[in-house]
Amino acid sequence: MARAGAGAPGGRINRRFLMLALVSAALSAVLVYVALNQGGTTDKASSETSAEIVVAAVEIPARTQITAEMVKLKSVPVSAKMTTVYEDLEDAVGRVTRYPIEIDEQVTSAKTVSLRGEQETDALAFVIPSGMRAISIKADQVLSAGGLVLPGDYVDILAVFNVEDQKGEEREAYLVRTILQNVEVLAVAQTIADVPPEEDTNGAANASANQGQRARASEAEPDPEATTLTLLVQPEQAEWLFLAEANGTLRAIVRGFGDSETPDVRPIIETELLPAGFVPPPPRAQ
Repeated sequence: MARAGAGAPGGRINRRFLMLALVSAALSAVLVYVALNQGGTTDKASSETSAEIVVAAVEIPARTQITAEMVKLKSVPVSAKMTTVYEDLEDAVGRVTRYPIEIDEQVTSAKTVSLRGEQETDALAFVIPSGMRAISIKADQVLSAGGLVLPGDYVDILAVFNVEDQKGEEREAYLVRTILQNVEVLAVAQTIADVPPEEDTNGAANASANQGQRARASEAEPDPEATTLTLLVQPEQAEWLFLAEANGTLRAIVRGFGDSETPDVRPIIETELLPAGFVPPPPRAQ
């Protein structure tokens, strides 16, 4: 009995240690479970607040065609991602920079133009095929198909000239001839100059910059009654246009969609508008 009594306290102590060990193990398991769940949530949250975008791997000068070595993918916070940034390297490779792009700067569609055939009216030099030229002619809107000529239209250009008769008297608007046929209109506006668009940290382009991309610094004062037609022509055709504009009045006539015929069109003179056999009456006595 004495031995049993003596051993009882030791048994109670062992049971206490065993209970403490079980509680500690259970607590440790709970803590590990919570830690693992928190880690997964953190990783998920991290992936949801970042985005992979295309940035410059090197400094890219303006008017440079982007190669695969010039760009890379980079993970940035979603709040720093610009709206017009590329997310695929293939979308950026092959485009041409309009403005210099610094290392790690985001490569956006606003800073580049395409050479793959899309119409890029804000970067005229990049849409002119090799061997062709762009020339602007100033014409009153009334003389340009009622002001309805649009970029992408194809037009014929007529020129009306004053002519001196045998007596040396000038006959106004005496002759009209077709100077050019089936030429593409690249732009319809007053002379413009590109300005880099500004973008905020959320990627939204500044509203005034969006409207101002076609705004232009010009020494000439704007003429609200005039418009400039920028035409795609061959070098020799540019000479014809320049000379015709300097000596006559030009009119652009719009072609129908898909009409590329260039028939021979002879010049017309003023007297041909009169009926056959018509004899003008003598001038009235003063």
